[in-house]
Amino acid sequence: MEIVSVKLVVFKHPEPARWDTYASYCPATQDFCACGSSVIEVVDMFEKLLYLDLQNRLTYKNLQNYGWEVSENSAIPPIFADVYLVSETERIFEVTIKEPLIIKVDVELPRAGKTI
Repeated sequence: MEIVSVKLVVFKHPEPARWDTYASYCPATQDFCACGSSVIEVVDMFEKLLYLDLQNRLTYKNLQNYGWEVSENSAIPPIFADVYLVSETERIFEVTIKEPLIIKVDVELPRAGKTI
């Protein structure tokens, strides 16, 4: 089975009442929905979102629109430099990130289908 890897920027958000303690952004999926009270919680939530995106890779064109190469049997994400990952996260959240964590997230490629 193929493994799909993307990088996720996780950081302590200065507005925890709005975003929870930790927030994240993944430029490859343009996802900023994963947030939580711990880094592990954020990564777990993001893995679930990524898995859904990958399941629906042929039905919905989001990943392709974000620069992915997708087919029935593969999904290849765009690759970004770490400095871009952080600067794009700061731009999306309109904050300066002091101690960003760049976490490689690996998900097993699911069979393509329409689930959402």
